[in-house]
Amino acid sequence: MIGAVAAGIATSSASAEGASSAAGSSAHRDAHPERVVHGREDFSFSTVNALVGTSPVLVRGTVLSAEPGRKVGSAEDGGIDQARNVKLRVDAVMKNSGYEVPSTITVEEWGWDGAGNAYQMEHLTWSQVGDTGYFFLDKDVMLTTWRYVSSQGRVLVKDGLTKSSADPEGPLFPLIEGRTNTDFYAELKRLLDPANAGQLTVLPQPVPANGDQQNEVPDDGATEPVPDDSTNDGSEPTPYPSST
Repeated sequence: MIGAVAAGIATSSASAEGASSAAGSSAHRDAHPERVVHGREDFSFSTVNALVGTSPVLVRGTVLSAEPGRKVGSAEDGGIDQARNVKLRVDAVMKNSGYEVPSTITVEEWGWDGAGNAYQMEHLTWSQVGDTGYFFLDKDVMLTTWRYVSSQGRVLVKDGLTKSSADPEGPLFPLIEGRTNTDFYAELKRLLDPANAGQLTVLPQPVPANGDQQNEVPDDGATEPVPDDSTNDGSEPTPYPSST
């Protein structure tokens, strides 16, 4: 369901977070995730080669803003969740697989539940304004937003070093985390060189069951309970510093 990243619901921008929203939405939205949610992913990568080869689109970009996005679900289905739309300035298109990639795109992250309690997917912390890095993406033909190829599909650059959204206990994380931007960029360019196309690993695309759309709200539970009155109560799963 998560398909590219699997990310889930939306959080608002600094100006919108915590504010009342349109009719039918919650009275508040947490400014930071209070929970970590595990969802079904289309891909689990163990090498940079497979991450690059399987991702239809790879851009280098900078986060410009974030605001509430689409809502999914219903009261009958257990609740309505909302996605977070991250506006990204595309600084360079490194791979497009035939997609038209404009100068700014919107990447969907998750998210909030119907009560405004925020969560993140796996180790994919919410992108913050000013973050820069590499975004491994896919496009759902039914949506105008882009999505991560999996929750492993973001590599931020802070202080010249890479920060991976992969599981720190998994095989991909040590292949990315803490490398210099120069070194990681050189590996990406080498893998994307047409002369090396035959060496790329491309994982098979999953077939959605029963025609279900990918990237819907995950149906697994959180790793910790929703705190009471959780808005900005300091219980976020990870810190959220701005990139430099």
